Amino acid sequence: MTVKTILVYLANDGEAERRLATAAALARRLSAHVTALYATAPAQMPAAITGRGASAAYIGEAMAIAREKADQFRALVAESSRQEGVEMEMHVVDGEPIEVIKAESRFADIALVGQNPAMTVDDVVSLHPMEELPLMAACPCLVLPHGRPAPASIGRRALIGWKNSHTTARALHAAVPLLESADSAVLLAIGKAGSDPSAEAAATFLRRHGIPVEVRVQKGDGDDAGATLLATAASIDADLLVMGAYGHTRWREMIFGGATAHVCRHMTLPVLQAH
Repeated sequence: MTVKTILVYLANDGEAERRLATAAALARRLSAHVTALYATAPAQMPAAITGRGASAAYIGEAMAIAREKADQFRALVAESSRQEGVEMEMHVVDGEPIEVIKAESRFADIALVGQNPAMTVDDVVSLHPMEELPLMAACPCLVLPHGRPAPASIGRRALIGWKNSHTTARALHAAVPLLESADSAVLLAIGKAGSDPSAEAAATFLRRHGIPVEVRVQKGDGDDAGATLLATAASIDADLLVMGAYGHTRWREMIFGGATAHVCRHMTLPVLQAH
């Protein structure tokens, strides 16, 4: 289990430099390559724009802005590669961001993206791309919280939200490279009180990789699992949360609630998700 290609998504959200710096730090630590990605989404006509000439002028202006931003990101990536001593390349692709990231994720070990700056009712109904990405990406996603600096070394103190499922197992496997230098890790199983054989088996798997891990079993159910995970992460001062993404259908979680939806809305630390 190694990470050799880190895909980092750059967007006009004020967080691009922070994500790129985090990707560079991870690449140095893991001896990995960074692929920086910028998607130039097709321009959508505002309702007030009418007429062929007006439409052409609007599209031309939008394309010029996109090209200018792409050039700025190219310069940022080149400078970051030089300063950090990390091999980086820049991909500028025309298309909708979610589709572009999904395609590029086929050639990466991990995709580094940002949390939504806000989760309004409109965001939920419109299925914001970044919330949908763990379902669609070919590799696990490391989501950074909006407006917060990433820890210097993600994974020193980790919380693993354990559930005996395929999605959680995928996240666990993906987390191993980030946890191999961990000082401590807590594997938390939320469900019936008492022992959980699958949690003990997961802990044994991690210990064989040299990862110190403590198993905790806490009584609860899916209705409060997300809040419990974030509260526990805060209590142990975790700098990484590892969890499976969307155990139920995404519509069910976004409308009726669920651990993934709650974490996506309220996360304050990096979250590694896989589906």
